[in-house]
Amino acid sequence: MSDVQDKPGGGRIEGGIDAIVIGADAEGLTAAAYLGRAGYNTILLEAGVEIGGAVCARELSPGLSYVDGEHLISILDPAVIADLDLYRHGVSYAARCLDTAYFFEDGKTLQLGGDLQMAAAAFDDEEAGSAFQKFITDVFEAAAFCRPGFETAAPASDIEKAMRAAPRSLAARLNFFSLAPAQEVLDAYLPDGCLKTALLCEAGFRSAAAPHEPFSFMTLLRRWAGEIAGLQGACAYPQGGAVAVVTALRRAAQAAKVDIRAATGVASILIEQDHAAGVELEGGGQIRAPIIVAAGAARRVFMEMIGAANIDIGFQRAITAAQPQLASGHLHLSLKGVARDEKTRGHMNRRLVYAPPREALRRAFADARAGRVPDDLMIEAVFPDVLDEETGGDRMQLLSAIAHPLPFDENPNADRRAEIEKTILANIEKFAPDIEDRIKERALRLASDIAKSTSALAQDYAAPPSIIEQVALARVAGSAGYVSGLYFCGREARIGAGISCAAGRMAAKAALYEAKRGGRAA
Repeated sequence: MSDVQDKPGGGRIEGGIDAIVIGADAEGLTAAAYLGRAGYNTILLEAGVEIGGAVCARELSPGLSYVDGEHLISILDPAVIADLDLYRHGVSYAARCLDTAYFFEDGKTLQLGGDLQMAAAAFDDEEAGSAFQKFITDVFEAAAFCRPGFETAAPASDIEKAMRAAPRSLAARLNFFSLAPAQEVLDAYLPDGCLKTALLCEAGFRSAAAPHEPFSFMTLLRRWAGEIAGLQGACAYPQGGAVAVVTALRRAAQAAKVDIRAATGVASILIEQDHAAGVELEGGGQIRAPIIVAAGAARRVFMEMIGAANIDIGFQRAITAAQPQLASGHLHLSLKGVARDEKTRGHMNRRLVYAPPREALRRAFADARAGRVPDDLMIEAVFPDVLDEETGGDRMQLLSAIAHPLPFDENPNADRRAEIEKTILANIEKFAPDIEDRIKERALRLASDIAKSTSALAQDYAAPPSIIEQVALARVAGSAGYVSGLYFCGREARIGAGISCAAGRMAAKAALYEAKRGGRAA
């Protein structure tokens, strides 16, 4: 039980709390659930009225909703699923091993099975199939080796030690994969053709690093380090959409007796003698606790909630240096009736990707960085109502698409939004002809829109930098500004695009380790 007393000068002071988690997105929910399960009296505070951060259900039209933020799962931490018993709390997959259908400018298509290690067997071209098998074997081995580093942002010394212990051939390959552009890696393994174009786009998707630039292959390596239901490199559509994962995390936190409080913003983090001591609430009053886990953006947590005066200058520079240039756009469409063309109907139960040619992709990144909306965009799309039979219908269909790369706009005006939406639709039409004639309702969600709904800054939802830069930033952010009792699992502590929960798990584990080392009894 917590203790409440009057605060001199107004407000209330709430004590008797072991831990406070700030931010109820997937990572914050994960951290809170771990702390609660360890027997710590934990409060989870969320400034907005919605739990789940950017991932939530929104109404597109009466009776039809879409999931904002994410529509597929690929890097969800298996340890979190097991430790928090998320299957018991409601996580299940409507499609747990999605095939991908790639569409190209010349009208050709390519289908890859969801189990990539078995996909080579379906190739008509024996040479291409053999090359792809060699590529997948080498990359998956490297990705599995790197997985712990992606989940924990291991110190450079630990990575160097692991590299020295690795077989020589693997170490050389890891060095190549880590430093080289995706384009160079793919050229080394695969013949020219549709497969190379498809994987070039996969390596650039949702990243600020273009596939022809150094370090860009690591984007693909990071995603293929993930696993779904024990299958490495798979993509899944959860029953009920990605919001169902957040719901399960919330149930896990509630089962661990976490006190979840929405619409409760934190004005500042209290620091006493270089140790986190609690939080000051926006509405007045304090909550005191010796453990604080912050799941918000680093700039907000350290520069505003704590204040620059309490933070090392080098740390400040690290968390404020990045200036976003690129972003992705989400477009959700409700469509009248079922698809009419055979090309679309034949692939609606798959992940659909439009992959522009290599030179078009290079121009797209250049245009987006210059502030222009590119003509050619990578598109990843799904038909949720087809994948999830419980929500599907025969009179209306939902299409959810992510487009990349787009220029990052802090506050796009109506003309800019219209230009972006028109361009995304033009690229969707390349694999779903005449789809615009069937649109009944539409919702364009840009970084600025998601930021407004989560009380965040638009730059918090810009495209992340290269994986190498993310790992370096995560190491810095994981130090939490060297404030004792403060642990960080916000955006800068996360590696890769999508729902992972690894940062929340690691922040909670670090807090528990330090508390036990200090003699605290749960």
